[in-house]
Amino acid sequence: MCKKAKFSLCVLLCFVFMLNINAQKKFTITDCINYAFEHNPLLNAAAKDTSIAGLGTQRVKGLYLPRANFISAFQYYISTRKMLVEGGSALAPPSLPDGKPMAIDVGYNHTWYPTVSVNQLIFDPSYRNNYNIALQNEQLQTQQLVSFKIDLITGIFKAFNTCKLLELQAIFLEKNITRIDTLIELTRIKFEKGAGVKIEVNRVEVTGNRMRSELANVRSGYSEALLALQFQMNYLEPDSLILSSDLTIEQIVRSTDSLQQQLTNSNSTMRIENRLLQTQIALADESIKLEQSRSKPIIGADGSLGFTPAADEINKMFQGERWKPYSYIGVNVGIPIFNGMDVKRAVKQKELQAQQSRNYLDQFNIQFETEKATTYVQIQNARERFKYADENLQLANNNIELLHEAFINGVADNQDLILGENDLYDNQARYFNELLQLMLNEIEGLRVMGSFNTLAGL
Repeated sequence: MCKKAKFSLCVLLCFVFMLNINAQKKFTITDCINYAFEHNPLLNAAAKDTSIAGLGTQRVKGLYLPRANFISAFQYYISTRKMLVEGGSALAPPSLPDGKPMAIDVGYNHTWYPTVSVNQLIFDPSYRNNYNIALQNEQLQTQQLVSFKIDLITGIFKAFNTCKLLELQAIFLEKNITRIDTLIELTRIKFEKGAGVKIEVNRVEVTGNRMRSELANVRSGYSEALLALQFQMNYLEPDSLILSSDLTIEQIVRSTDSLQQQLTNSNSTMRIENRLLQTQIALADESIKLEQSRSKPIIGADGSLGFTPAADEINKMFQGERWKPYSYIGVNVGIPIFNGMDVKRAVKQKELQAQQSRNYLDQFNIQFETEKATTYVQIQNARERFKYADENLQLANNNIELLHEAFINGVADNQDLILGENDLYDNQARYFNELLQLMLNEIEGLRVMGSFNTLAGL
């Protein structure tokens, strides 16, 4: 009964442990990108720039909407205004003796002036240019956000795939270490029985240590690539980042031909940098028109309706018969006559800036062709190097199989096996290094072609 209870407890613990393992979320490369888009603070800050630019466009639209204002002014007179009269004059009361002076209150001690005004812009030559500039700025901010996303996606692709490739390399090295450990044990037994020499033991142990050192380097590289991935994702959760992918060596090699063909047929218009420069050119052209509009007339309409209270006390202000209305409506026309050549010089500055933007676009087109050619050559060279590394690795694997068979049959000795293991180790390291370079060059080729535009939301 006690054994059954222990067995049930063990099963329960294993079940709970498996639940905890399965609770950790697995991240595909798409999940990593979406997580970065949601949690990267710099990306969120750039997204707010786009919203700010959109509000700027709405502000420009409001220039042609009417504006109403209410103004209220209250005046308080510290000193009371009086008029001095003498008895017997026309203004003096009859009861005032002749020649006797008397001060009479005149004017208003306190006044309150409310005014309602309405303004309407009728024609402004700069409005269309201001609106177009606001639209271009909004588009520019959106494109800059996409550019930032593309850089982020490229970094995530490189870090994620590097992790998966290093995982494959670690599996190969672990198999090698298992095999070399068996050879080390056999060599030691042979030496202990007097059938071998110490130098054989030392050599095979050196080979085993080299493999373990390389495995440590691979695991260290995996940790560094994983940290780079977490940094770009801003992943700060306590659970470890479990990567899920169907990446295989065959996929990396097979995609080379189609990628090179697409790279050859690609053009610079697919790159976000080209669209950014096109927007900057349009923005510069609109800036020229905006400066030119300052020399054109502006037409507006103004209207005001106000009342002046004929009351000398606050309690009399609310007597309707004491209010004296006034109002006006008019059309304003502003015609610039001489602006000190400011407009002419400003236009010249904007024209030079527009020429600069076009020069930058020409330079980028040249840069794109250089990047395309360079990336194509790098992929081609990496593919050639990987081809030879793959052939050498296959030969090294075949040699190990043959050497093991020959060793069992007594045709080969430990020295041959040690040389074969060293050769296999060197070719495996070269194989995975060339494969990694090929994969990174392919990702760079995708960036050069603009293949990440869709993922970035363009």
